[in-house]
Amino acid sequence: MIYSQSSNDTNRESYFERMLCSLRYRNFVLVWLGSLTEHFGEFMEIAAILWLVHEMTHSPLILTIVGSCRFFLMIPFSVIGGIVADRVDRRHMLMSALLGSSLLSTCLALLVFTGIIEIWHIVVISLIGGVVMSFNHPARLSILPNLVERKHLLNAVSLDTLSVQGSRIGGMLIAGYLIALVGVWPIFVIRAIGCVLAILWLFLARVPPTQPATSALAPWQNLAEGFHYMRENRVILGLTALYLLPWLVMNTFTNFLPVFANDILHIGPVGYGYLQGAPGLGAIASLLGLALLTYYERKYLLIICSGAAMGIGLISLAASPWLVLSLLSLVVIGGMMNAFVALNTALIQNIVPDNVRGRVIGWREVAFGLGPTGSILFGAIARYTGVPFSLGLMGSICIAISISLVLLMRKKGNFSY
Repeated sequence: MIYSQSSNDTNRESYFERMLCSLRYRNFVLVWLGSLTEHFGEFMEIAAILWLVHEMTHSPLILTIVGSCRFFLMIPFSVIGGIVADRVDRRHMLMSALLGSSLLSTCLALLVFTGIIEIWHIVVISLIGGVVMSFNHPARLSILPNLVERKHLLNAVSLDTLSVQGSRIGGMLIAGYLIALVGVWPIFVIRAIGCVLAILWLFLARVPPTQPATSALAPWQNLAEGFHYMRENRVILGLTALYLLPWLVMNTFTNFLPVFANDILHIGPVGYGYLQGAPGLGAIASLLGLALLTYYERKYLLIICSGAAMGIGLISLAASPWLVLSLLSLVVIGGMMNAFVALNTALIQNIVPDNVRGRVIGWREVAFGLGPTGSILFGAIARYTGVPFSLGLMGSICIAISISLVLLMRKKGNFSY
């Protein structure tokens, strides 16, 4: 680390300095750049896959099934990925996962370019991609707390999430234009290149090694130790379960956007790119706001408010027949969803010690996998009742969960860290 400040210096920080304080850490900047290049291609690829599947099937149920395939195998494999992240060099583990993602994207590009692509190809590659993500996420998220001082952890998480959502807004918009101009196969090539660039950035970073005491145990003992830690820490268990909600929301509304673009708003592939990019704009605004709240203590209260606002945005999108209102609703959804994720991550990272962090993140990634997989239920509901009703139902669930959290925290009398 190259950054050090006294408490008096911290009090004299300008808003701009406070917002970007984590970028003063060299190794964090390198990991952050890797995240930027990786996710820029990833979101372009997601948009391309969903558009391709919609053109091939015109089925909202198939859209949610294919969109959820990359999350199916994350449910069992994320636990394994968490164990591995606590036993091996996390930087090397992340670089290997990125290499795997690059190879999968290259396969997709070749299948589409040669004209032999079929739905089952996309399903299989998405399933394998989920296994790769099961090792990517625990490694990358376990690295972050070792790159900055603890007091700047929320700022680091916010800026890391900002790199993801900045990639979303840019990648989705460009994907819409590329789909209209040249089709989907070049997008898969861009995704492969983005992963290679992320590997190069990580190669330059210095990341503290995993503690040797963890790798001294057998893997099954690592699993039992992580499970025992989760069981004994109810706050961590609750935060892990809550992580399911934003990903259930994201995967469902993202999978439905081709239906909004083609069948409800009638705006074509370029308009579809704007719909896919709008949540990223909201994410940037909310995450910049969170970066300023590095020292704010009542983070549980912020989680509750973001969950309720996310539900209101979903209901607004479900009821909207107009492009402008739909874009504004997506901005709200994206902003509140990413605020929820960043706050959840910062709370967990602040509490969990380094020697079990990979396994806790692995269990949390199970919730990450269950959320999108659960969106198939909303795809089935949309098949019989329509997409707007399905999204409105999800919005109501978000508001109900937020109200329940308010009642729970009032009972405990604590909204602080």
